[in-house]
Amino acid sequence: MKAFKEKTAFCFPGQLQEKPMLEDHHSLRGDPHFKELLKRASSQTKFDLLNFSSGGEKKEDDLSLKLQIATYLLSMIHFYRLRTAGWIPDIFAEHSMGIYSALAASEAISFEEGLFITEAIGRLLKREGAIHRGGMASIIGLPLEEIQKICQDLNGFQLSIANYNGSMHFVLSGEEGGVEKAISLALSRKAVSATRLAFNTALHSPLLHSLREEIIEILQDIKIQPLKVPILNHWTIKPLRREEIKDFISQEIGRPVYWIRCVEKLLEEGFTQFIEVGYEASLTKLMRWIDREVEAFSAGDRL
Repeated sequence: MKAFKEKTAFCFPGQLQEKPMLEDHHSLRGDPHFKELLKRASSQTKFDLLNFSSGGEKKEDDLSLKLQIATYLLSMIHFYRLRTAGWIPDIFAEHSMGIYSALAASEAISFEEGLFITEAIGRLLKREGAIHRGGMASIIGLPLEEIQKICQDLNGFQLSIANYNGSMHFVLSGEEGGVEKAISLALSRKAVSATRLAFNTALHSPLLHSLREEIIEILQDIKIQPLKVPILNHWTIKPLRREEIKDFISQEIGRPVYWIRCVEKLLEEGFTQFIEVGYEASLTKLMRWIDREVEAFSAGDRL
């Protein structure tokens, strides 16, 4: 096993934006962790990752929900692959729904409990999106003050900042019509890019506060175990305490993600390796925008 002197953070990403492509020749298909976790998942959920990723499912009515479950499964698969390869994390950082896989990886909950929470909350979000159509948009190249002004100028659409991803990278969340107008307004104000994300709910906005009690009910039979690896709370930027985990999950979808603060805190504490525990490299790209000197890579690219 390789020994690392550097302080290493495992970073668990939020929802995939596109379907993962796991063709027959893909290296994951023969991985023992891949086979084991998909087998365990099949006894609990009707979602079929292989069928979804190969294009076998033609209807995409539940695309966001399927992407959420796929994200969880692939993060857990890559976590076990990293551990087998000898990587030893000092802390977990999570972005948005990455909290579910981070909790399972830390053994605060089981793999099956994490899958249950992911799917149950995903179904709540699907229902909410059908009743109150919302959306999210990634805006790059405008400072915080300009993003705040866009929200003020579109007062009435209940827009808010969902993700603080960098000094010039933010995600807005709110009513669908407001998100579309925000994209146009951002581009007119010289944003480098402004694009709609694959969500039909106003994730990480106050519009989802009403789901808190239902999430608490989902979690009522889950017993939180001591964390084997600390998880950084992206509100307080301190390690998440065992006794606050259920409350965190119940509020997490209705509050913003302060990713840049998490990264800056870890850099201050001497972390030099940031490994994205997932299929894509979305957090890896964010890391490189924040600090180009640190080592950052995605397990999906490296392993």
